[in-house]
Amino acid sequence: MIGKSNNALVFLALFATATLSNVGDVDAFTVTDHRCIGGAVLSGSKHPVRTSWLASSSFDDDELAKLIGKRSQIKRKKKEELPNEDVVFEALTESTPPEMLDLDWDNMPEFQTKRPVRESKKKDEEDDDALSFRSSSNNEPAYVDFMADYEDENEFHIPNRLGVTTRCWGEESLGFVATGKLKKQQLREGKFVPGDLQLAFNNLLDEGILLFETSPEYGKAMATKKLSAEHILGRCIQEYQGSDTMPLLVDTFANKIWQRRANAVTSSLTASCEKLEISSVDILQAKNIGWLPSGGIIKGMSEVVIDQGTANYVGVKNISPLRLRRLMSKLEKQGLTVTTNAFEFSLTQRGNEKWITACKALGVIPLIHNPLGSGLASGQYTATNPSGGLASSGATKFSFAVLEKLQPLHSVLESVAERVKTRLTREVRDVQERYRGRKGPPPKINTDITTTQVALNYIIAKGGVPLAEVNSPKEAQEVIGCLGWSLNDDEVAMLESAAELCVMLWRMEYSTPSLTPEPLW
Repeated sequence: MIGKSNNALVFLALFATATLSNVGDVDAFTVTDHRCIGGAVLSGSKHPVRTSWLASSSFDDDELAKLIGKRSQIKRKKKEELPNEDVVFEALTESTPPEMLDLDWDNMPEFQTKRPVRESKKKDEEDDDALSFRSSSNNEPAYVDFMADYEDENEFHIPNRLGVTTRCWGEESLGFVATGKLKKQQLREGKFVPGDLQLAFNNLLDEGILLFETSPEYGKAMATKKLSAEHILGRCIQEYQGSDTMPLLVDTFANKIWQRRANAVTSSLTASCEKLEISSVDILQAKNIGWLPSGGIIKGMSEVVIDQGTANYVGVKNISPLRLRRLMSKLEKQGLTVTTNAFEFSLTQRGNEKWITACKALGVIPLIHNPLGSGLASGQYTATNPSGGLASSGATKFSFAVLEKLQPLHSVLESVAERVKTRLTREVRDVQERYRGRKGPPPKINTDITTTQVALNYIIAKGGVPLAEVNSPKEAQEVIGCLGWSLNDDEVAMLESAAELCVMLWRMEYSTPSLTPEPLW
């Protein structure tokens, strides 16, 4: 048994010697072709690896050699593909202009790579840039007309479908103060001076609210001091320097009993043009036209447009649809047509809603005076704020009984204002992009919505053109805040439902429906 073991050991020793002799001078770190047993080096490894007797080589020597040779060929090929530095330099110098070769590259100045600090423009500078850009465009107005694509009732287009009345201008009983600086108490009472009206006028024209309604009757008591509404409006037009934009003027003829003659119409308008310091107005508007219009009124309206040229169009005030048709048929015989019809309409006085529909069907623009319902339709006067935010030593303008019945409307006005504000915050960027290309810088869209702006936009949504009372720069900015947005159908329906509820609450107080009077508002 011992003999057999010795013989096995001798055999193993001889076999190991023969195997190592085939390796030659190759050491363990460069062996790539062989495996060793009993502590010898394994093929394909650069580190000595021990293996058991049963471990045998799984690599074919010929295949491994082929792979190694192929890898060497790839490495040599990559080295041959690299361009020579001399060749690259020659190619560059051949394409370089001669004057560039003489440059002293070692003494070239260092380039400034630091960016200059950019300072943001102030608000006033941005406004000036926007205004100058708009004014410089050929045949382009210096304002944005958000209602440029509106389907007008006739050829007379009113930018932004919004206007202003000068009913309070020059009227001391309505807050006008002729001279002097206003005291704090007067400011709290809502007083205003001519300088306030000039600033308001400038702001309105800059933003595209151009329609102004006036009359010889507004501020008539101050006419001798040249502070009537027409005098003040004429001075505002002359003093305005924002751009070449001219306002659209509507002059209302009182048409009193002793004035129903042709020469009364023509002389009144001529005097108005002198006060306004202009040659003509856009629309002469006559009021108090009865069921049978006098021939003198018809003739006078024809003369101011056709013969004298002191008016471009004619309109009427407080004319029902039936009387409007009769008047239009008489004017057509004179070669005229009715352009506008002004009447009252608001959230608290919706009885004339059919008039708006009739006017649009007849091709007449419905101008809406008192669109805020004397402050009731706008939420200025409420049950919780009966003074309307104005200081007053006397009784409030409206009783608590009236204000209490309007609480549902005032509550919905606030809800709609918040709803519109949320909606505009999402949509304002799209609106600005829509008008960016037309007038340069994108217009500013108001998103701080008030109940007054909701009430005015309700009139526009119904198809009318509201004539708001503006007596100060603050009121002008609030009216300007109506531009660029509108009420959707759901919001209009919410307001009308609340208005109907207020009327219902008023009528519920009376046991006999047939004797129920109209609401005091």
